Amino acid sequence: MKILRTAGKVLAALVLAAALIVCCAVLFLFFWPSVGKMPGAGERSEYTQRASYYYDGSFHNPNDTDTLTGEGWPPSDRRITKEVIPAVSPDFPADPSEDSLSYTWFGHSSFLLQMGSVSILVDPVFSTRCSPVGFMGPKRFSELPVSIDELPHIDAVFISHDHYDHLDYRTVLGLKDRADRFIVPLGVDVILRGWGVAEEKIITLGWWESTVLSGVEFTLVPSRHFTGRNPLKRNAVLWGGLYMNNGLHRVYYTGDGGYCGVFAQVREALGEPEVMIAECGQYDPAWRMIHMFPEETVLASVDAGAGWLIPVHWGTFCICNHAWDDPIIRVCAASEDSGVSIATPMIGQTVDYKELSSFCEHWWEDCESTTPSYGLSLRGGSL
Repeated sequence: MKILRTAGKVLAALVLAAALIVCCAVLFLFFWPSVGKMPGAGERSEYTQRASYYYDGSFHNPNDTDTLTGEGWPPSDRRITKEVIPAVSPDFPADPSEDSLSYTWFGHSSFLLQMGSVSILVDPVFSTRCSPVGFMGPKRFSELPVSIDELPHIDAVFISHDHYDHLDYRTVLGLKDRADRFIVPLGVDVILRGWGVAEEKIITLGWWESTVLSGVEFTLVPSRHFTGRNPLKRNAVLWGGLYMNNGLHRVYYTGDGGYCGVFAQVREALGEPEVMIAECGQYDPAWRMIHMFPEETVLASVDAGAGWLIPVHWGTFCICNHAWDDPIIRVCAASEDSGVSIATPMIGQTVDYKELSSFCEHWWEDCESTTPSYGLSLRGGSL
């Protein structure tokens, strides 16, 4: 009997400990500031009226999409670099002409696009980790070329979706009083307002909706992805890419998403972009529907009719199992095979559109030995 009583006490203690852990986890997900608030009943009612792809309490992809599709790759022993990837100092144009177009990559999917005198900061993550906490989670393995205070005046910040490698709490706190506007998909505005961004600064868009700021037309376009800072609130907010047109230049940023027919649809609806800044990295067979393989990135640029392809979403955070340089090696090989013009500027380099052809060096080869980890090729075909 004594053994049974002891076992019962141990079991009760384990159950209590498990309950406390679950309770703490739920409290963290719903109350930790960096996780962010989710849309309430009023917003959800608005989405139902505004977006045909919002139903059953969540947003839906333009194609049938599974987040997980099978078994993933084993981890490569080169998922991150042995040494930090160096960055160069940006050379932001001080007095750009109205017909100028420049691009500065800060690593992963963060970059500054300057269309004439209009500065557009995209998916800025300036923290050491892309995580709800500062002491764990994917850590930056490339240098950050600038601080927020060293950026030029920001006319607009675009956030493509709410994942931690694209929407960063600490970065938004640093930008909320410096940027004029925040352009975001439906629902992301709720998160920003909860972090203190003034409501009048935020512009929310659904797919194919547009707004014009300082002569630049911004159109949110679909992508095949998902959202969920809080795993208990999957697809509660929208995601997408951004098409920018100031009458002189057209630039298409894909955001995150798997290969599908949307790239051809963007071409048909909005025209062929001169530059396509496309996701290339953090792919795996386990989620092939929601991230493109490098060969598909090239195929997407062909579908869109892009004049130039600039790959992003690689070289900074490890969120996948492939080698850190696998994306850039494969996308360069695929672009050469397909005759696609690709630019590969270093992190921090400010690139003038007129000089894009001068930024095609394989600079990553000087970082360490580069051997692709996986030879899987996905060319063509709709997923």
